Amino acid sequence: MSYIFTFFFLISLVCLALGLIRPAIFTKLFKNKPTRKQIGIVFGIMIFVSLVLVGASPAPEGYERQASEIKVEPVLIPEDKVIEPELVELKPEDEKSEETQDETTPVEPNLTSTVPTIDNNSVIEAEAKPEPTIEQNLARDLFQVTEVVDGDTIKISTIGTLRLIGIDTPETRDPRKPVQCFGREASNKAKELLSGKKVYLEYDPANKIDKYGRTLAYVYREDGLFYNAEMIKQGFAHSYVQFPHPRLDEFNIYQREARENNLGFWAANTCNGNTTQAAAGSSSKSITPLPISPEVNKDGFITGSCASLKKLGLGNFREGDPNYTKSRDGDDDGLACEMK
Repeated sequence: MSYIFTFFFLISLVCLALGLIRPAIFTKLFKNKPTRKQIGIVFGIMIFVSLVLVGASPAPEGYERQASEIKVEPVLIPEDKVIEPELVELKPEDEKSEETQDETTPVEPNLTSTVPTIDNNSVIEAEAKPEPTIEQNLARDLFQVTEVVDGDTIKISTIGTLRLIGIDTPETRDPRKPVQCFGREASNKAKELLSGKKVYLEYDPANKIDKYGRTLAYVYREDGLFYNAEMIKQGFAHSYVQFPHPRLDEFNIYQREARENNLGFWAANTCNGNTTQAAAGSSSKSITPLPISPEVNKDGFITGSCASLKKLGLGNFREGDPNYTKSRDGDDDGLACEMK
């Protein structure tokens, strides 16, 4: 029926428009020429009635069937995003109230966001870094120790002269100083620990080369022995505090323990910690000073070959000494005119 009323509404609307434009068209309908007012009243009533009838008529069957066929697709939520409703234990009075609610209005589950809690027992404490195993050491780049110069200086394959980071041993080869207390013992200990051994190196990224061009490194033996630390622990080397490095605090602890236990040069019957004194059997005076002669220029450099200098008792010039030159350092170990 709604279609009929709708058609009736459209006809009335068209007739109203035509009658207002040319009233003479509807002369036969009104038996005489109608006025626009008459046409407006008649067709206005017809339009009103048709609108009321269209609104009161039932919807078409096809429309109801189409509406019933509309499907609502469920929204799939990933399992890891599903929030479980909070489970609350109900007391007897709560059960009654729940029954009342079921009869009246549906009760929606209380969805609350879960707040993660920290279990103190699950916190993993920081563990001390384990010493590398022999297998790990073998996987590193190994270098052959070719010579032990003294307690804190060695030579290794492919690199050359290496200065040990963080340790200072008594001097034995400085031409400006006598052999210092416990110097020979420190050199012998170094030879015992490193001669003919393979080692791997650990560097301080901030300081890899010293002012003499020598490589700076911590030295580990192939079996994992940390040479720098071992020399301090046994009282053969001081912790070198003049130049900060990553293991300075660690080395200071080793030195304090060695001193408290009177090890090495800390013992009262050796040096009592004072390694600047001359070793037993060594002159307390410095090695023969550079002679003042016309051969010496204003910078203190003595001309001549290493052989002529050794006859004067001069040699073992380290880098930085006026008499050190690359030509006199044939093996490029940082020591010119070497004397045994």
